[in-house]
Parts: sequence; C-alpha cells; structure tokens
Amino acid sequence: MAGIDIKNLPLIRSATEWSADLGAKLAEALQDIALQASNGQQQTNANPTGQPQPPPPVQGISVSAQNGYMHVAIKDQSPIYRGVRYYVEHADNPQFTNPQIVALHDVRNVTIPVGNQKRYVRAYSAYSSSEPNEPIYHGSSVEPIAVAGGGAHDGPAFLPSQGSGTGPAGAGLQGPGKEPFRPVAGKPPIR
Repeated sequence: MAGIDIKNLPLIRSATEWSADLGAKLAEALQDIALQASNGQQQTNANPTGQPQPPPPVQGISVSAQNGYMHVAIKDQSPIYRGVRYYVEHADNPQFTNPQIVALHDVRNVTIPVGNQKRYVRAYSAYSSSEPNEPIYHGSSVEPIAVAGGGAHDGPAFLPSQGSGTGPAGAGLQGPGKEPFRPVAGKPPIR
C-alpha cells in the first residue's frame, strides 16, 4: 500500500513455512496497519466502518445588514473535530427556493454583498465526508426573518444556484453533498 509502512512485510512475503516467530512478526505488521489506519481516520475525520456522522447542529445565527452588505455570524460551541465546514444560504424567499450558497470552510463569519434586496438566511455545518446537519434559520424554520440589505442600489441579480458538493443545481442544504458521489451513467466517477 502506498504511503503506509508495514513492519516485516518482506519477511512475511518470503516465508516458506509458518513459525512462532513469523506469527509474532505478522501480528506486529497487522498492529502497524491498524495504528496507521487509526491515525488517518483521526486526521481526516473518516469512519472506516461507514459514513461519518455530521457535526452537532450550530446553535445560532446573527444577521445584520447595511449599505448593501449583509454580515452573518454563526454561533457554534459544540464539540467538533478539525475540518468542520460552515455554510450560509440566502434566498429572496422564505422557502429557500434557489438558495445562494456560500461555503465558509472553517470560519463562522462572512460579509455578503446583496445590494438593497430582502434576503432570508440560514446556516449549517458538515465535515468534508459527512452529510450536513440540520440548519439554523435567522428567525425560525417556520418563520424566517428577512433582512434588507439597504444601500442605494439593488445590487446583483442572483443567477440560478448551481448547488454545492454532490448536490444538484438549485438544491440547498447539501454542504459537501448528501451522497458520497454524483453518478455518471449510474456509476461512481473514475478516480
């Protein structure tokens, strides 16, 4: 395996008969594999037995706007692993049809130019290999509160959302993707 050093592998490969010494060397080699796989799992927040769980939901979101800019702050005091990613979505409707998705990576604050438009805002997080968690809304999921950007100009006409991760165009709440791959002719892409 590229990148993993396994003790005694040449000896095990060339052994012509089984002995107590070879058994001990094989056990040592397997322990090396387990330790190195565990290190990789911790460093990448991977789950060798299945899909990693998403981080706990973020606790809050604050939104302010002035002079055509909207500032969003995400409150997250949850126990999380390194590599957490944060996402802000904003739309011109409370149903978040065609949301504009802003990937913040590991930061929890962002300033977004919106012009003098009314925007609804929600946020969530995910790990690079997990599904996203449940979003938090400015206001509530039942009654999101709109924020007016203010300023002298309407700002940009937002183009149709192309989505994020493995999610389809126009879909929100995807983060890095709810599915591990986006198929081509029903099969995963070739690596």
